[in-house]
Amino acid sequence: MLSQPKLDVIYIDAGHGGKDPGTIGDKYGVQEKNIVLPIAMKLGKMIEDKFPGIRVVYSRTTDEFTNVKERTSQANKVRAKLYISIHANHKKMEESEKNGFEVYLLNKERMPEAVLFTLNENYKLAFQKFGNDSLDNFIFASLAQSGYTRMSEYFASIAEISMLSYTELESRGVYQAGNWVTLGASMPSVLVETGYLSDINDEKYLSSEKGQNDIAIALFNSFMNFKSLYESQ
Repeated sequence: MLSQPKLDVIYIDAGHGGKDPGTIGDKYGVQEKNIVLPIAMKLGKMIEDKFPGIRVVYSRTTDEFTNVKERTSQANKVRAKLYISIHANHKKMEESEKNGFEVYLLNKERMPEAVLFTLNENYKLAFQKFGNDSLDNFIFASLAQSGYTRMSEYFASIAEISMLSYTELESRGVYQAGNWVTLGASMPSVLVETGYLSDINDEKYLSSEKGQNDIAIALFNSFMNFKSLYESQ
């Protein structure tokens, strides 16, 4: 009999860091890297306190720079079951005013690349399961990535609902994008743009203790919901 799946490792990525400040607020000059780190740490502590058996791995815990590919590689190495990347946004020069949060999934057009990442990262497992048959290995990787995509879509949908329920932010929706932040992640993964630092109200809220707590609570509730579904599959 197959054992029940356990969500025993989560990878939390606080975007940017060190020499890379990310986007910068228009009114108060708040740097993205200094907003997303406390949110990530608060979220991680909530998970650790509620579920001491779950290992929380952070892309960074201080103001340090790490390459994006190193982050996904680390998440794969620790066999994380969920990857959450936390960021903040800024409108482009030609765009009208924007505010609110967005949740991003990997664009399905980049699925072939994701399959190759899955195949490379899980080659040993595929080899053990299917032997040295390249077609079987590719099928294994394709099925795995399809499963990750389906679970990513589920987490994104509950994250949007939770963010609306627990924060003062408006939703701009769930999107697919050619997302290089989570492309190499061989697990369900989402990127959360917590708000627009080009908007004065979002910038003020995101830089406040209350705003950061609210977002962490929203993502924590999303995690608990996701964990229940994951472990029932």
